Amino acid sequence: MSLVSYTQATGHFENGEFENAQRVVSACLQEVYANIHRFVLTENLQNIYRTKVSVIVVSHRNSLEACEVGRGIEDFVRCEDVELIFVGNGLEIPDGGSSRYREKARVFGLPENIGCSAARNVGAYVARGECLLFLDDDASTGAADLDLLASSCLDREAVAVRGRIVPKSGSGLTGNHYDLGEDLKPAPPTTEGFSAWQAVAFEKYGGFDPLLAGHEGMDLCCRMLGEVDTERFLYQPGALMRHDYAEDDRQHAQKAEKLRLSDRYLAFKGIDKDRLSSALKEVEKEYAV
Repeated sequence: MSLVSYTQATGHFENGEFENAQRVVSACLQEVYANIHRFVLTENLQNIYRTKVSVIVVSHRNSLEACEVGRGIEDFVRCEDVELIFVGNGLEIPDGGSSRYREKARVFGLPENIGCSAARNVGAYVARGECLLFLDDDASTGAADLDLLASSCLDREAVAVRGRIVPKSGSGLTGNHYDLGEDLKPAPPTTEGFSAWQAVAFEKYGGFDPLLAGHEGMDLCCRMLGEVDTERFLYQPGALMRHDYAEDDRQHAQKAEKLRLSDRYLAFKGIDKDRLSSALKEVEKEYAV
């Protein structure tokens, strides 16, 4: 089946027609959720009532094995209280993975690309875990890193925990928000593809804004302010992911342009991300671990 066009929503968004973009993307997601059963390619009913962590990977590729992030996390995914949700975001037909992950995978194949944030929301919508752990498909990390990220969320009763990201290679470009140093401390969840969220809070506040591909973690965090203490958003430097922010200067400039558009959209919504950054800096001064 085809969906109400997500492409139409992004067209409105890129033209600065934010109200129209919101209307179209809302219709698209309502249709996805209403027909979620049609997109199930592999369902796993093991330990349905004992899941603590839902690992969510969104990709254009056809399986976790085909994704860089699938190498090295097998031991964590095999844990009894962990489930794997793989959302095939259009383009290729997900096959559920080979024997390494097939027994643990819940696979959903969307008929078209609905963007990273909307597809992650789909993963969260079907997740059973108390903790939602989002991973970029083109990065590398290890089982111990995922365990630390998830346990920091669950054991410290954090609403969101982000990890530390370093370039995959010496030539890789990094973002200034990737590596925040050696100390565990409050910080905004600005590395959405390497973050753990309390599932109840993620759902209560509406998840990621489906129009955003950049600043979506900051946006969600800002929507929680006032009801959620700032110290419940953590940076965990011990959890490491290798990922290149951009391959070259051209791609870096393209990302910067997209973020400027996202800033305009946040202003339209009345979101002040600078207020959040200031609040977290004040908490960090008093924070001790």
